Amino acid sequence: MREEDLHALLQRIPCPLLRLHTTGGMIFEIREPETVFLGRSTVELLLPPNSDQTREAVISLLHIIWVEVISPPP
Repeated sequence: MREEDLHALLQRIPCPLLRLHTTGGMIFEIREPETVFLGRSTVELLLPPNSDQTREAVISLLHIIWVEVISPPP
């Protein structure tokens, strides 16, 4: 996945629900573009808190196989 491609998806208005499918079989959901920080080779996602702990995932763009785009209902 290229940074530019993911950036273009996050810039859609309204931003659709995005599911990132990775080479390891994990799936990460992006519900709000404000929780995403794109780097040149990684994407950092703020995840929902777990037991009052802040969680985040840093994923190499090379490991994102495909992005599922789920448009918001009309």
